[in-house]
Formats: sequence, structure tokens, C-alpha cells
Amino acid sequence: MKMKLDKIFAVLIVFLAVAALSGCASKTDVEAMQSERQQDLNRIRQLESELTESREQLKAEIEKSNDPIRAKSADMWAEIQSLRAEFARLRGEMDAVNIRLDRQVGATDSPTTMDSLANRVAELEFALENQLSVDLPKVREERNAALAAQAPAPMAVPAAGAAADAATASDDPADAAEAKAFETTPPAGAQAPAAPAEQPADTDPAKALYDKAYALYKEGQFERARSYWAEFTDTFKGHAYIPSAVFWQGQCYYQLKDYARAVILYEDVIEKYKKSSKFKAALLKAGYSWQYLGKPELAKMRFQEVVEKFPQSVEATQAKRSLDKMK
Repeated sequence: MKMKLDKIFAVLIVFLAVAALSGCASKTDVEAMQSERQQDLNRIRQLESELTESREQLKAEIEKSNDPIRAKSADMWAEIQSLRAEFARLRGEMDAVNIRLDRQVGATDSPTTMDSLANRVAELEFALENQLSVDLPKVREERNAALAAQAPAPMAVPAAGAAADAATASDDPADAAEAKAFETTPPAGAQAPAAPAEQPADTDPAKALYDKAYALYKEGQFERARSYWAEFTDTFKGHAYIPSAVFWQGQCYYQLKDYARAVILYEDVIEKYKKSSKFKAALLKAGYSWQYLGKPELAKMRFQEVVEKFPQSVEATQAKRSLDKMK
């Protein structure tokens, strides 16, 4: 009997020892995980603090440089007026230039071809819209309106020309909507419609608000322009101009060097408006913004997406240059 009790006690002692050791190991593991979690939380707080500090520094820089930025924007707009005239002339002469070159040196040997000229025009468009902050659909609208005002009454609006120019410029619903504003197709030989055919621009409150935002943007009043575009998106939900309005809000923040807010809006365009003509530019500008925010992996992802989805575009050329610099 005593032998049995001794064996039972021995087994109990061994079991208790194993349980104690197991408990110690579990407690150690828990403490290690808690320590790692605390380190992660501390790192997150540090990153949030650094981001807040960076934003404050950017805001301070913007306040110091507000006046120079506005003055520079006004000067740039004056230069753009002459660029627009040269740009229109270049597009009008492309075919003639190509024919003359083919006659002189042959199509295969000519360094200047229709494709190369088209690429140069595309680069000009990219620079005007993305680097010099010119809304090309808006420029086309102003040009067509001026031509319509100068033309004789029976030929007030060349429907095929003006509408096709604006409609084929991009697949952005806002651009298409602007093109429709200039479409009139009276039957051959029919008399031009009376005065009601021409309506004041301010009869459309959505267009008037969008135009006001863009006018402020051209003046360098980026914060005010952004607030008008924000009001547009809040008031006219589902409007065809919404993708453009969201993109240009991002452009306003980008000009103000608030890259954190800018990238949120660019990503909005990327996520919600994939068929917009602003999609390519949003990808590229998101990449630039992520670079400024110190996120090279995200920047690289957006640049690669531009190159993969739109390899022949001017945006892809810019993205490739940025990727090369990141190597």
C-alpha cells in the first residue's frame, strides 16, 4: 500500500512540475507579445507625430510663399496665352509639314514624322494641363466660344468641327458634356435658329460654379478654388463634371504643397473614375505626392501602373523618368 502511495505522489510531483514550467513559458510568450505590440504602438505614434510636424512645416512654408506663388501664376498665365496661339498653329500645320518633309527627304528617312509631331503636341498638352495648371478642355471651350462669336450668323457654330475637337480630346464625361454645349446641327439649307439658341453661361448653376472655381485657380487662389470645387461636388452629386472637380481639388492641394490631402483626392479619382480622362494624370500625380510624403514603395506602384496601362502616353514617359531616378 505504501508503495502505491509513493508512486502516486511521484506522478503528482512530476505533473505539477510540468504544469509549472508550461505556465512559465506561456507567461513569457505573452509578455514578449505585449512588448512587441507596445513597440509597434510607439512607432505608430512617432510616425503620426512626424506627419503632423511635416504638415505644419508645409503650411508655414505655404503662408510665407503665398504672394510669390500668386504673382508667378499670373505671369505664367500671360505666357500661356501666347503658347495657346502657337499650339493651335502647330496642330493646324502638322499635315502640311509632314507632306513637305516626305517630298523632300522621303517618309522613311525623315526624322520629323506625323507621329513625332503628334508626340510633341501631346507633350505640350501634358505640360499645359499638368505642369502649368491649364485645363485644356476649358481652353478649347473658350476658343470655340470665341470662334463662334466671330463667325457670320448662319455659320455661328461649326457643329462637326468644334464638337469633335472637344469630344475626341478625352473620354472624361466632363469634357464630353462641355463639347455638347457647342453642338448645333440644323438641317442643310435651314435657317439658323433665333436668339433663344444662344443662352447665357450663368443659366447653368453647375457650370457657373465650376467656371468660378477654375477662374480662381488661374489667379493662383488655390484654397478658394478648392472650396468652390468642393461645393460643386457636394451640391451636384452625379454630375458629369464630378471627376474633373475632384481631380482639380487635388491639384489645388498639390499647388499648396499639402501632399497628404492631394493624394487622397488623386486616389479618389483612381478608385472611382477609371474611365475619366483625368485617370492617367491622377495616377502620375499620386506617384509624385507619395514621393513627397516619403512613401517610395507607393510612388513606385503608381508609376508602374501608368507605364503598364498607358505605355504610349506622355504620362508614362514622365513615370518612366521618375522610376529611373528611383533606381
